[in-house]
Amino acid sequence: MQSSEFGLIRRRTVVQGGFGSDSQLRAARRAGIIVPVVRGVSAPGGVALSQDDEYRRRVIAVAGRSRVRVVSHQSAAVCHRMQLFRPDQRYVHLIAQTKGKREGDVHVHHALLADTDIVLIDGIRVTSRAVTACDVARAGTYEQAVAALDDALRSGISLAELHAIAARTPHAAGIGTLRRALLTADGDAESVGESVSRALMAGWKDIPTPTLQTEFFDADGLIGRTDFDWDGKVVGEFDGRIKYLGTLAEGERPEDAVYREKLREDRLRAMGIVVVRWSWDDLLNPGRLHAKLRSALIRGGVLPG
Repeated sequence: MQSSEFGLIRRRTVVQGGFGSDSQLRAARRAGIIVPVVRGVSAPGGVALSQDDEYRRRVIAVAGRSRVRVVSHQSAAVCHRMQLFRPDQRYVHLIAQTKGKREGDVHVHHALLADTDIVLIDGIRVTSRAVTACDVARAGTYEQAVAALDDALRSGISLAELHAIAARTPHAAGIGTLRRALLTADGDAESVGESVSRALMAGWKDIPTPTLQTEFFDADGLIGRTDFDWDGKVVGEFDGRIKYLGTLAEGERPEDAVYREKLREDRLRAMGIVVVRWSWDDLLNPGRLHAKLRSALIRGGVLPG
């Protein structure tokens, strides 16, 4: 009766396979034993899921209805577990060779895919990570495009492959956004926040392009790598929670990681380097981030006062 990592229960499998009846399924829903996912598909009740997992479950439920259509765009991205910026998860996106259309909350796109453009994830046909990144980039904002392409590069996909995919559809909607983002994309960006930071910087003519992941040393050895570096005079750090939670040793607390980061920053400052930090609040208020960066670059002598 169940299928996929979410234990999906498909009505046609239950009824046609003789495992139960429609009235039994309705009774199970009323009792909260199962909950509806999409029409004709349910899942076990009482299971708490993240937003991404809820969307992934819906994508898998819809994808199971067809052996021809291929999961694409943001729906493919969630199957690949890509790190995206503000992904639009209102629709389940599929590609078909027939004419594109929208069917409720399902968006069917028309496209021709090569066999190499399709991969299997948990038995579901999904566009490859490279094609998915380009599709997401064409469908979104510049910041969303840079984040998607950075993710692809970080996974080992080459920039040449992404350019080749872009070249296939020179007149497609959003191709300008994709091409512009390809000029900024960099696999050295380690998080969505770093990707969005660079995308914003690229739009400010008075903010020089930084180097990513520069290693700094002092008399005691390696201090660490910085997110952004301007001529060894100013370094920038994007502060997301994962920066601290992702570096915890066994038995450590988040505040231990924060203190370790403070000591690292003190060593950088002792070398005469200006350190500027920002968070998601700053990214969502670009004017504030621009002011922080400009002030730090002036103090560090990268920009004239």
